[in-house]
Amino acid sequence: MTLLIDSGNTRIKLGWCHPLTGVREDQAVSLHVDQLDQLASWLEAAHAPLQTFANQKGVQALGVNVAGPQVQAQIDAAVRRLGLGPVRWLQAQEQVFGLHNDYEQASQLGADRWAALLGLSDLLAQEHPDEQGALLISFGTATTIDLLGPAQNGIRHFLGGSILPGPSLMLASLKQNTAQLPQAHGQTAAFPRNTQSAISTGVAAAQAGAVLRQWEKGRQHLGHSPLIFLAGGGRALAQQELSEQLHHHCRLIAIAPPTLYELDTPALRGLALFACRN
Repeated sequence: MTLLIDSGNTRIKLGWCHPLTGVREDQAVSLHVDQLDQLASWLEAAHAPLQTFANQKGVQALGVNVAGPQVQAQIDAAVRRLGLGPVRWLQAQEQVFGLHNDYEQASQLGADRWAALLGLSDLLAQEHPDEQGALLISFGTATTIDLLGPAQNGIRHFLGGSILPGPSLMLASLKQNTAQLPQAHGQTAAFPRNTQSAISTGVAAAQAGAVLRQWEKGRQHLGHSPLIFLAGGGRALAQQELSEQLHHHCRLIAIAPPTLYELDTPALRGLALFACRN
């Protein structure tokens, strides 16, 4: 078994994969960096096969990290305490596993975005038609909205994407940079009548509007409506608003609204590809 690590700006997600059979964890582990001293306990609670990790020949741990070198060093130390070899940290590439990275400089794409796009590309190959494009929206500390083109001769292209502050970052910025606005936890509404609801509605509308813009750009570029996949811990705030905006927009242009599919850990799925094919 190979330990899989997705180190984001807010949380660290962990899974595992058998490199020969492709068998994956039942449920990923999620923890903060200040909990790394309890990593073994967290993995044991999730029934991770720790001894099998240690007996794995070759790479025992694979990861992507966007939280900086200090966090990476802390994760490396925690993995060593598990008795595993050094983590193999992956970066974005120009092409691998049938996915081509169209970024102007492939290595500048965030490693977590690349791993998540590889995970989505693998899912599309397994469960959706080759001629269908797809939009992956990850609502994390930052929200990323990335477009995959249809498969042609076995190759999909990552066509590009946008980045904006995620829901939690938007909410926190209003609290930190204004004198009287709170950290909101209100319900969204058509016409908010209290400050909590007003903030939550504004943030949800901004997130949904950014997604709608990229989806429409993708529809125009591809000539068909791209599938939509939602990931990340912040998606709950924006999902209903996004659904409403998409339905309204699709009524105006007389097409069927897209289904919103949810993905829990696309980056771990992408990392599993490396565990199983390298």
